[in-house]
Amino acid sequence: MKQNKLLLWLLIAAQFSCAPPPAEEGNQTAETAATKKTQALLLTQDFPFDPADKDKVTGDYVAQTRIVVPSNLATQSKWIMFEGPVLENDLIAYRYYADSRHRFDIYGKTVTDLVMDTVSWQYHDIMNWGSDVLKVGNSLGLGSPAIWHQDSLYTLSECTAKTIEVIENGDDRSLIRTTFDGLKIGEETLDLIQDWSLDAGVSWSEIHLYLKNGTLPEGMFFATGFVKHLPELTIGNTDTYAYLMNWGEQSFHHENMGMAVLAEKVYQPVSIEDEWSHVYIFEKAPQEIRYRFLAAWERDNSGVKDAEGFRHLVEQSGKTQRDGQK
Repeated sequence: MKQNKLLLWLLIAAQFSCAPPPAEEGNQTAETAATKKTQALLLTQDFPFDPADKDKVTGDYVAQTRIVVPSNLATQSKWIMFEGPVLENDLIAYRYYADSRHRFDIYGKTVTDLVMDTVSWQYHDIMNWGSDVLKVGNSLGLGSPAIWHQDSLYTLSECTAKTIEVIENGDDRSLIRTTFDGLKIGEETLDLIQDWSLDAGVSWSEIHLYLKNGTLPEGMFFATGFVKHLPELTIGNTDTYAYLMNWGEQSFHHENMGMAVLAEKVYQPVSIEDEWSHVYIFEKAPQEIRYRFLAAWERDNSGVKDAEGFRHLVEQSGKTQRDGQK
């Protein structure tokens, strides 16, 4: 009888020792990690936005494939997780603020698993998965779309309607589309679409901006750039791409990080001076523009540890062409 009881206890102990550990922030199942290398996240609370209580969180966030952004969506609102949509791959994650700021931000990752759907609102702290690594402020953050008009830089802020849709949420590529109806730039009004994508295994993300109809008014140009935390700027070229980049102590936690934007020379990118950002304007892109942005944090999975390593990563990022692109 004692032997039978001992055997029973051994079987129970073995069962518990083989059970998977409880889920932690930044952890993902091995099955998911093995099959999926990108994800698009658009997560909201399961109730309409309440401007009187922008910090209200009453339950789990719900994955959405399409939302019309509330016209009164407050900054730093918790109604949308991460304050906006996220694209993540095995190397890095990016987001943009869904409110009127419409600026892009960086999540540095120290793990290769897709984890952003497990992350809490403590993402400004360095956690076991990584951290938010950029202070955006009034700048273009990293790669935020803008328009240069009459010697002023306009972000995509004031519009009559803004719709966000998850178009692809694939194993190797994810894409989020944002449609701006009645986008106001000075005295002009535009209808504009932003397709934002991220592939597996690369640090760069791509923006494709295009007008629904017609071309930009005379003297108006698409633009982008990144925050001027460091005054230093490297302007470079490959055979087909031009780029702006820098490297140094500029992360949110005062660690080394590189940022860059790059585009094909056919768009005639020109670097200009701005108070808050290093800026490219595209002088030959009357109807549409494609450009890329990327970052590398000294702790992340890119392996970049210095300015020369980041320059190599930037130049490699201009060599990959997608099907259907020129």
